[in-house]
Amino acid sequence: MRCLLLLTTCFTVTVLGFDCANQDDGIYEIGCKSFVRCKDGEGETVECEEGLVFNPAIGDCDDPSNVASPCGNLIDCSDKPDGHYPDLDQNCHSYYTCQGGEFFGHNFCPDDLVFNEEIGTCDWEINVYEPCGLLPRPPTEKY
Repeated sequence: MRCLLLLTTCFTVTVLGFDCANQDDGIYEIGCKSFVRCKDGEGETVECEEGLVFNPAIGDCDDPSNVASPCGNLIDCSDKPDGHYPDLDQNCHSYYTCQGGEFFGHNFCPDDLVFNEEIGTCDWEINVYEPCGLLPRPPTEKY
């Protein structure tokens, strides 16, 4: 006869890498299509249904027509190559993704960072070319 020993381990559950254990009740890790809702130290990941986006005014998913930019601003990606693009109307503090001609939503940069097109992620303004950052864009070379 074989015996099976079960060990129980206690650990703090994190949602999307966000630990609600020491947080006030509220909304965290906000994106246009998902967010984390903390209540009584427990976290819940909320994924907005297709066609809806996060609305900070109500703290839940909503129709984009009720939501301010950038989340309420759906982009036409039908003529754009796959990639990430800065939200210039948000001073590059967010960016959006196009893939296969489809719009995949906006992403927010952490505080004080802007989108760097050269490396495809958020970065300090001093490392980023204009119009998102402080570096003058080098002139294009002519051949």
